[in-house]
Amino acid sequence: MLLGLHTYSLYLHGIGQAWAGFKLPWERQLSTFQLFDLGIELGLDGFHLDDGVLENLEPTFLREVGAAAKEKNLYLEYNMSLDLGHFGIGIQHDLKDGLNTAQNIGADVVKVSMDLPRPRPRAGSRFHPKVMPYLKETIKRLKSAAPMAESYGICLALENHCDSFSEEILWVLKEVKHSFVGACIDTMNAWHIAEDPMKAIENLAPVAFTNHFRDDRVEFCRDGFRVRGVAVGAGDIDMKKAYELIKLKSPTNRINIETEMGISLEDREEALRIELATIKKSIHFCRTVLNIGTDKSEIPQEKKTIEKTDPF
Repeated sequence: MLLGLHTYSLYLHGIGQAWAGFKLPWERQLSTFQLFDLGIELGLDGFHLDDGVLENLEPTFLREVGAAAKEKNLYLEYNMSLDLGHFGIGIQHDLKDGLNTAQNIGADVVKVSMDLPRPRPRAGSRFHPKVMPYLKETIKRLKSAAPMAESYGICLALENHCDSFSEEILWVLKEVKHSFVGACIDTMNAWHIAEDPMKAIENLAPVAFTNHFRDDRVEFCRDGFRVRGVAVGAGDIDMKKAYELIKLKSPTNRINIETEMGISLEDREEALRIELATIKKSIHFCRTVLNIGTDKSEIPQEKKTIEKTDPF
C-alpha cells in the first residue's frame, strides 16, 4: 500500500477546501510546489488534493503541477464538491470541469462530495423524502460524467461526507452502475449522522477507489460529549480494523491520511506547529503500527492503475 495525505490536513497552512464558512485569519503558508517538497520530506507517496491547493485552474499551470508531481514520483487525486446544498464549498462544482482539472494534473481519481442539505433529526433518516431529490440529481450528474471519466481513465469516487449514509452512497452507485464510478470512504464521517463508522467502512470498502483515513476521539462532559480531531491511531475509530478492511476489500493501493484539529487560532506559529506535528504522528502510526509501506512485499513496483470493479 502507498501512503498519502489529504491536503485538508494542512488547512491551517491555507491549502484546505473552503468549508462551513471557515476563514483563515492569516495568509497561505505553502505553495503547491512547496507542498510537494514537504511530501518528499515526510516520506509520502502522494496527495489527495483539495481544490484549494491549486493557485489557479489555468491548464498551463495545472500541467506544470502534474509535471512536478510526476518528477517527484507522487500520485495525485483531486477532491471537489458538487455543493448541492449551496453552502459555498469548493472552487468548482461541475464534474466535467473537475475531470478536466484532474486530467491536467495527472490525477487518476476525482473524489466527489454531494454536500446536500439534510433535515433533522439526522439519526435514522436514511433515504429521507427531502434527501431523495438530491440523490437522484447526483445519479444524473454521475451518469452524464461517467463516459468522460472512462475516456480519461479517471475514477469518480463519491464520498460519505457529513451528509450521507453509506447505504445511500451504495444506492447511488447501484443506480449509476459504471465501472469508473465508485466510493470514497471517510473513516470518521459517519459520526455526523449517527451511523456506526466501522459499519460504514465495511459497507463501502468493496467499492471504494480512495479514502480519507481519519480518526477522532469522543470526550464526555457534563452536558453531553464532543468529538475532537486527533492524530490517526489516537482516537476512537479502530484504525487497525479500518486498514485491514481497506487493504483486503477495497480496489485501491493507497491510504490517504486526514487530520483536522480543533486548534486555537490565537498563535499562528503554534497552530502551524501542532498541525504539522499531528500529521507526522499520523504518518508514524501508519508506518510503524500498521506497517504501511514498510512490508516490502506490499509495496507495488510501480503506481498501478486503480482496479475497476463492478460489485453490483
